[in-house]
Amino acid sequence: MDKQESLRQIRYIKVPKGMRIESETLRVDENVMLPVLLVEGESKLTADSISLESIVSGMLTLIAYDENHKDNSYYKDFVLTVDPMLPDKLTKAAIAKEEQKDWDFSEELFLAAYHLMPQSASCINLATLYSYRAVDSRDKGDEEKEDEYLIRAKQTLKDGLSRLGENAELLAEISSFEAFTGNLEEAKEYLDRYMGIAEEGEKKQEMKALLSRIELQLENDEEIKEAYDFIMLGENDKAIEAASAFISKNPKVWNGYFLRGWALRKAGKYDEAKADLMKCLELGERSADIYNELSITELETGDRELAKTYLETAADLDPDNLTVASNLSYLYLQDSQFDEAREYLEKSRYLSGDDRIVKNLIDEYEKKTGEKIGTLIHEEIVHDDEKHDDDEDDAYAAEIAEIEKDRIPEEDECHCNHHHHHEEDL
Repeated sequence: MDKQESLRQIRYIKVPKGMRIESETLRVDENVMLPVLLVEGESKLTADSISLESIVSGMLTLIAYDENHKDNSYYKDFVLTVDPMLPDKLTKAAIAKEEQKDWDFSEELFLAAYHLMPQSASCINLATLYSYRAVDSRDKGDEEKEDEYLIRAKQTLKDGLSRLGENAELLAEISSFEAFTGNLEEAKEYLDRYMGIAEEGEKKQEMKALLSRIELQLENDEEIKEAYDFIMLGENDKAIEAASAFISKNPKVWNGYFLRGWALRKAGKYDEAKADLMKCLELGERSADIYNELSITELETGDRELAKTYLETAADLDPDNLTVASNLSYLYLQDSQFDEAREYLEKSRYLSGDDRIVKNLIDEYEKKTGEKIGTLIHEEIVHDDEKHDDDEDDAYAAEIAEIEKDRIPEEDECHCNHHHHHEEDL
């Protein structure tokens, strides 16, 4: 059952006459209504429904899901008096349910254990469950749920820090989580806090190694960003210098070769550009951006067929890439391969019907073939029988020929071998 279903199964009763608990620290308060958890499928209380077990179950459900309940503190004292080992038992049961992928019941048990006796271990166990649920959602293709559970995992760890203060175990866990999800600056912030309080030992050495990797990655990211910014500013020589500095320290990382190849291509150094772009492929990276750049270099050096082949590969890798589709449209149109040109014009129209270059390409196609591609693109364009003058045609061709994807590819995500391990409350 999920949260709402579990809460709907609760009924309240007055303290039964004669109810006693052998305890020097807890007195049964007859003014506090006791929650009873009905067996799944039941809707009414019966004499058989009421037992100490069903009352404790009702209290645990409220402890798990309704921390603001006015009698929450009393319920915690009550269940711990009945069974002081309850947090440990709840954790063991939750792990068993998690292994069976009974996610909702496992979550309720972990929540009860954590809220009943907040500890770093119980907090980490709950966050770990949410991480597993995120993976399960990803495997099922549900990205929205995946994001939701990753957010819950992070919020749980932050909640633990707010309850327990600067706790070394929680700081280590949340820094690893942030590193795993690619939030390197946040990971470094938590690691710096961890280093300030953690005792020396194997765990701290592991976290020091993680911190070193993150600091190196952040430094590299800054150099990558600098090279990219120089390209955007048209300062290709500075971009080449910055990318070369990155490559000298990271000779096995493809991003530096891509950026330098991009800058070399824009600087007109096509053979050098091709060498760097091919190095990206040699290092195992295959992306539409690389093949698009290779296509432009081949076009500039006169191999139109190879340019088209590279673009076809880029289109296969990224079917929704407007730049690739429109570049292919342009090349096929210029070579009078009208069937192929139309295929990619239709795709370009679908991806971005309002794009100015796409509209110009469609105009060119319709002029050359006498065919109409359709009304989707042309709803806001007035067509007549007048031909563009030669100057306009030349302007269109020059504009289209400059198509390129001014976007840096996604940088390598930082996967820091983050693993969640259950720790049982003691």
